[in-house]
Amino acid sequence: MFVPKPASPHLQSLRNLAGQPEEQARLAVTLLDPRLGNEVVFAALQVLQRDPPAEARPALLELYAHYEKQGRTRDPAANLRASVLRALRPLVLPADVPFLAQAAATYVFPPPAFKEEGAALRSAALNALNEVDETLARYHAIRLLANEHTDPMSGEPALTAARLLAALGEIAPLYFYVMQDGARTVPEVLSASLSHLTTLPDSLIPALIERYGESEHEVVLVGLFDLLVNHRSGPHGLDFLALFLRTSSRLDAYRYLATVLLTSGRKVLVEELLAATQAEQRRDQLAILADVLALTPDVPAVERVLADVRTRIEKRDA
Repeated sequence: MFVPKPASPHLQSLRNLAGQPEEQARLAVTLLDPRLGNEVVFAALQVLQRDPPAEARPALLELYAHYEKQGRTRDPAANLRASVLRALRPLVLPADVPFLAQAAATYVFPPPAFKEEGAALRSAALNALNEVDETLARYHAIRLLANEHTDPMSGEPALTAARLLAALGEIAPLYFYVMQDGARTVPEVLSASLSHLTTLPDSLIPALIERYGESEHEVVLVGLFDLLVNHRSGPHGLDFLALFLRTSSRLDAYRYLATVLLTSGRKVLVEELLAATQAEQRRDQLAILADVLALTPDVPAVERVLADVRTRIEKRDA
């Protein structure tokens, strides 16, 4: 008969303080001891990532050094080191730059697959490095944006790099990324890069519509929509957006675009959506439009179109 392992008393103590975040954080600091086991240490790190007290800094640095010293055996996939850096981020100092830069350039290939799994560590290191040295962080972000070891599932650390570069106003590397051969890009990173190109010269936008307007990845379409709607001189690509609404069968992207147009606050985009809605005949799209239009009650023009959509759906379902 299977008997479940009793919960660690340390874990239970952490849970008992869930309603007392300051006390819980102080307890978590005392649990940053590898001798207590990875489960306890990881749980303590999760608590400290929310709001680490200043006294956590020495313990976090010591813990990172412990896992770094024999990383292959103590932290083969670098997940614990990544958690340490996420907790340490609000507490980093200029003196930490060397080891943060090293962490941002750390790659691990644990057995048995020997596949690179250090993406989370590099992402956490990049965010922490940016807190104390924006200039150096820019260079590491550019390096990580198009690195061969980007995780194909999460897009990290390239996704973090793209967002950081956008926050720093560095859009040229993002444009470089979106113009690369598709074999070298990841859909999630493409989406983030596209969505942040809102200061791109107008003359470069048509090529992006041509390149990504028929992407097989809906997340990439989302990034393109964001660019066209939010560009500083936009909206752009109205013909493309109108055609997408009238012809696309990509339902998730369709819902996103309809929502963005309706909530954009721009009359021309709302009118475009209402015009497409009045012409729409497809059942699935009508159902989506009914949900989306209901997001803005008390707008007479929208309410009239919504009532018409609901009537058409009822007639089709009768």
